[in-house]
Amino acid sequence: MTPPPPGRPYWICQAAGWGGFLAYVLAGYLLTEHPRNGWDIASIIFFNGLVCPAITHGLRHWMYVRDWQELRRSQLLARLSAIVLGLAAGLAAAVAFGIMLTSDSAPPAVGVVSIFAGFALALAGWLTIYLAVHARRRREAQQLELRVIAREAQLEALRAQLNPHFLFNSLNSLRHLIGTHPERAETMVTGLAELLRYSLVSDRTEKVTLADELRIVDEYLALEQVRFEERLKVERVIDPAALAMRIPPMLIQTLVDNAIKHGIAELPAGGVLHLAVRVADGQTEILIANTGRLGPPAREAGRGLANAKARLHLIYGDAASLTLGEAGGTVQARLVLPAEGA
Repeated sequence: MTPPPPGRPYWICQAAGWGGFLAYVLAGYLLTEHPRNGWDIASIIFFNGLVCPAITHGLRHWMYVRDWQELRRSQLLARLSAIVLGLAAGLAAAVAFGIMLTSDSAPPAVGVVSIFAGFALALAGWLTIYLAVHARRRREAQQLELRVIAREAQLEALRAQLNPHFLFNSLNSLRHLIGTHPERAETMVTGLAELLRYSLVSDRTEKVTLADELRIVDEYLALEQVRFEERLKVERVIDPAALAMRIPPMLIQTLVDNAIKHGIAELPAGGVLHLAVRVADGQTEILIANTGRLGPPAREAGRGLANAKARLHLIYGDAASLTLGEAGGTVQARLVLPAEGA
């Protein structure tokens, strides 16, 4: 893969960094060496002002093509150390050879070691700054992509929870409750408003506590139970230690919504929604099971699951997983996240 062309800031940093190093080496030479040799000055300008910038520019291309940014830290450190030592040794040998040609005598060992150390420190500094800037830009790009996906998840949640069919059924249930059970009607309005508020603000934070997520799930289930009545039964097994764990917002809500709309709602007799959460071995394990069978995913359900998996990958990489399966007459969505306390 060819790296993108470097921008103006890259060239400014290249010029400023190696220009500063050239000035430092040249000043040190002029202040300490008497008499001065014109060939020495020319070699300092050549190696530090031209060869070193060319080497680091080529190194940038080399690292990008071979995806060194994807290596584990130990692997990257080993390769960078070998590169720095090898290049510094090669440059020091070239400078020493040039001195031998112009002065007819070998430079002292201490001088060669000093030249090697100078090149090694300069190359190590360049790599440290370059990789730090590159890593920062990658984090910013990932955060931007995460915000975009989070907004899409918010919109998906709004479409899934507050589509016209859902609103119609909720308002129809509300209309009957106003005359017969005004207290329940008031509670339902409060729950509907809370659900909408949570959906609208969920993209402002990357993670929420499990307790906050379960609170909004309870609001949603309360609304659905008004509509389904005895057709919807809810079972909960929540590990108290898991309540303080942090998870992406609207994640459990999306899975619960899928379980009801594409599972229990399709069964004339309804079914059971089982929600279990526990913390074990440094992981938060969430199981959402519903009565039914696993069939071809509806378009809306498939989009919601794909969105959830994309968010998990951006936040946790390969440390999190979301799987969907069938066991014992139930459809099970199993979510595993690294345990992260509030």
